[in-house]
Amino acid sequence: MESLETLFRSFETGIRSAKALKPKEYLKSIGLEYSDLRIGFNSGQFHHRKTLKSKERFEELGVITKSDAGVRDDSLTAYTVFGRYGLVFPLLDKENTIVNYFAVRFDLDSPKEEYLNQKGIYPAYPHPLTKKLYLAPTVIDCASLIQSRILDQREAVIALHDGELLEQHLEVIRSLYELEEIIIFKR
Repeated sequence: MESLETLFRSFETGIRSAKALKPKEYLKSIGLEYSDLRIGFNSGQFHHRKTLKSKERFEELGVITKSDAGVRDDSLTAYTVFGRYGLVFPLLDKENTIVNYFAVRFDLDSPKEEYLNQKGIYPAYPHPLTKKLYLAPTVIDCASLIQSRILDQREAVIALHDGELLEQHLEVIRSLYELEEIIIFKR
């Protein structure tokens, strides 16, 4: 059965494709390296040549929605794809299961950032013995901090949701029993 987890694995394969030159160039331009982080590339074609049952499951997950756009064959259905031609970052729940995506559609006149839903934490729920927690305003800022390798043991970083502190962030903070310091980055 299709899940955000299995779909993300296909996005991870997509970023490693020899054809994925533009996504790799964009990552380089913002200082991120896909080999250091969990980043995928959604070409927007994951639903092509899939069964109706798979497409229905993708609709349930929210990654495609039926569209009124024209199609070359009346037997086909047009879909709008979440994060089409974009870089995709996974957000996780407490069990480390992907429950949300953050996407950057870099092929537009100005890059568009979007979340699939309001769930999850990027990059993951921190270890309960974390002493210092950094709150980054965005997933991209968070990924940059992770990749910089400046975090020491018992330090962690999580991304806010478009700069907003949501209930799941407060849940993280409450779960860190040895937390001594929170550092909030502003843009």
